[in-house]
Amino acid sequence: MFHHFVLGTLLGSLLPQLAVAANLSNWEGPHIDVSAENRAIDWWYTQVVSQTSAPNGVPPSIEIVLKHGNTFQYGSSNTPLYPVEINGFDQDGLPFAQTLVFNTSSVYPTESGDTFGSWGDNEITFVATSDRKKFTVFLNTTYATGTIVINNESSARTGCGGTDLSDSPFFSNLVSDGRELTAAEVILYQKTGWRITIPGGSSTVDVVLGGKAVQFCGAGYKDSNWGPNAMNDFIESWYVLIAQVGPWSFVTFSGSPTNGTNSINSGHLSYKGKFVTSQCNIIGERSTDISVITPSGQVVDSGVIAPTAFDVTFVLPDGQNVSFHADNIAVNPTVSVYHRWVAKYTGGAVGGHQYESYGITEWMNAGHLGQWIDI
Repeated sequence: MFHHFVLGTLLGSLLPQLAVAANLSNWEGPHIDVSAENRAIDWWYTQVVSQTSAPNGVPPSIEIVLKHGNTFQYGSSNTPLYPVEINGFDQDGLPFAQTLVFNTSSVYPTESGDTFGSWGDNEITFVATSDRKKFTVFLNTTYATGTIVINNESSARTGCGGTDLSDSPFFSNLVSDGRELTAAEVILYQKTGWRITIPGGSSTVDVVLGGKAVQFCGAGYKDSNWGPNAMNDFIESWYVLIAQVGPWSFVTFSGSPTNGTNSINSGHLSYKGKFVTSQCNIIGERSTDISVITPSGQVVDSGVIAPTAFDVTFVLPDGQNVSFHADNIAVNPTVSVYHRWVAKYTGGAVGGHQYESYGITEWMNAGHLGQWIDI
């Protein structure tokens, strides 16, 4: 979720075209109108992480982000308008990273109720089923061919735990008390949307990237994010942890807005596919039904001091703690404003059985900080 930076490009079609008009009443959108003249972003994020490592200790993984607009914008034009980012580690534990840029894209609901997305001349497409149980990406480019299938073994959620189309995908309820907000906080709480289509499930990768076959099974995840502004317009620092550890599956983030005091947390934890907590909160305003993310360690990477590990504790509504520790293994992508690691996770219910697995950790350093901070 909330991702990231253009690393390299392969040009697609010649003339830019606008996407289909926004349709927030469709779960998969498109969620907002994006053009070269505005700073809006709308993207569909999916990943699969193997639960066994390659011989070099790095678990195979793939992350595909299909975008309308750009996460970070430092110029006056929201271009390239339709990039697709493909990053990860192959079954030998070696990194791959490519951004394919197209000048046409459309996302729309079909007569069957499924949602179809296309980039270029159907060179990259997705199909999201109407029951939110499967998300399939099809690759047919000179660099990438094949299929990624994400299966849902849980249930869809919004950022604050909603389950229906009628539930708000925004975080505005957290600031509905009339408190004074900075411009950055208005964008974060009232205008940035998040829908988690697939919190977790057994998934498959069968692709060829740059001539090399990449095939593995693992834990899948898929969400969508959108808003009227690039992340560097309103975010200082942002941490994301996603993993399936034994019977536990979770996604959680904590973020600090630029020039604001209302930092946000959202956490969604399930046990054997059933949610035990699915919530959002303003950090520090309550002591239960929260998730607490704590980075630690120091390593210089891409000119900034990045963490080497993370801990997360889910404090359930009944006060029970479920905790996980993540040791970062390998990073890809790595730029000053964005790091994404595959990580070794251990944890479970405090005082109960502890499990081991692999997942991802992320640091979005949208504020160009020199080192990581506590949020």
